[in-house]
Amino acid sequence: MKYLVMVGGGPGSLPRNYIEAIEAQGRALTGYIDIADESAPLMHPRPRLGDDRLLDDPAFIAAHDFVIAVRGPRRLATCEKLLKRDASLPVIVHPAAAVSVTATIGVGTIVSAGAIIQQDARVGRFCILNTSCSIDHDSVIGDHVSVSPGARTAGNVTIEDNVFVGLGALIIGGVTVGAGATLGAGAVVLRNVAGGSTVVGNPAKPLVRV
Repeated sequence: MKYLVMVGGGPGSLPRNYIEAIEAQGRALTGYIDIADESAPLMHPRPRLGDDRLLDDPAFIAAHDFVIAVRGPRRLATCEKLLKRDASLPVIVHPAAAVSVTATIGVGTIVSAGAIIQQDARVGRFCILNTSCSIDHDSVIGDHVSVSPGARTAGNVTIEDNVFVGLGALIIGGVTVGAGATLGAGAVVLRNVAGGSTVVGNPAKPLVRV
């Protein structure tokens, strides 16, 4: 088994989620790499191995598995950069998550404690499925989707690439959420959401900016 390295440091929750899930699996984390200007000590310190120049070193890449603990566009760019260099980006599933044997999960995704992925759901690459969220049967989640704590889908939901699902949002069955959309905290999504839009409220409606 390769050594496991976390890309991204600092005091945010995602590095700590990764550390807890990895160590709960009984696997050791070798250390972490800073990404550019995000240098900061971890709240649960692990060895700092260097900065992201290490990701241009073929020997370093070949010797390690990588988890990407940065958010936003930089997460997507880092994952894609590493895949182009034939790096390994394992799926990290906290032992306290529940994942159906018929579900599929793409590389570079983290499934946090309490999350549930039901029968025949398909989760894409580089996703963040946060604490106690749930993806129900036959739903399809695209790449680089972030699902916040307590958010839930019913069955047969489609969430396209680069969507952010806010804290406690609910999505009824059969709905499609277009690429790049944002669902606000507590949104109750009863109909399709256009790509790139932001919806809020119960029932969820497009956010009007003034």
